[in-house]
Amino acid sequence: MKLSETHPHAFGMLATALGVLVFVPDALLLRLIGGDVLALAFWRGLLAGSVFLLWSYFVSRAPRMSIKQSLSGPYLLIALFEGASMVLFCASIGHTSVSNTLFIFSTAPFIAAVLSWIFLRELIPPQTMMAIFFSMVGVIIIVSGSFGGSSILGDGLAFLNACSVAGFYVVLRKIKSENIFTSLGAGYIIGAAAVASFANFESYSIHQAGLLFLNGAVIIPLAIGLLSIGPRYLPAAEVSMFSVLEVIFAPLLVWLVLGEYPGGRSIFGGTVILTAVFAHTFWRLRNNKD
Repeated sequence: MKLSETHPHAFGMLATALGVLVFVPDALLLRLIGGDVLALAFWRGLLAGSVFLLWSYFVSRAPRMSIKQSLSGPYLLIALFEGASMVLFCASIGHTSVSNTLFIFSTAPFIAAVLSWIFLRELIPPQTMMAIFFSMVGVIIIVSGSFGGSSILGDGLAFLNACSVAGFYVVLRKIKSENIFTSLGAGYIIGAAAVASFANFESYSIHQAGLLFLNGAVIIPLAIGLLSIGPRYLPAAEVSMFSVLEVIFAPLLVWLVLGEYPGGRSIFGGTVILTAVFAHTFWRLRNNKD
């Protein structure tokens, strides 16, 4: 028998943990590749989108949608949010530190809670409201360290990225679909097409091209594929707790390899955000509210 059948919880934890570990070097690879961030977003989107579409139509045995279906109704929103998130993440990495990008990104679940209250009429528990408040305080602390510098643009792009991911969460919660890989693939292609005319394309070395292929064609599809398994076997709070580990390990990896020190305010603000995330996660686990 399969592990997913004999030990579903352990299988979900394993898949989610592996997905997070695969994602950890993502930001480091973007730094190592370098060059124009929009050109990077173009190739990254084209590669990842192609892999998702090839998987959906030629490898996966799961029921799949046509391109037309994947770009209609709420599935179009999923594609647009994912495509926008891919571009905004690359742009943010190019204009601020990796730590700022990921710390601010970790507020996405709380932004999703606000959007769910607005659009889905879901009530926000007091504990979640407190977590939202403290996470926004953390963002303000991080951004305050960027005033007067060029990284304020990157911080703003990181917040827009968090909003885009939050919108993705809300739409996904609404449709409750397990098969969104076609929409994801289309979204990445749309994102690549949107920035193509603005990108400054330059030739890559063999080393850069290899890292770009690893990033777009392997890391992104593999990590997202693994992370999509987790919610089927784990409570949402557990998935969130694992996902936050990327926010901790990815900046540390960049710091160790490239010496990119986050800065005192970024560390302090990030600590405030991560404390809010972990406290909220443990509260949800304790109360079994998914």
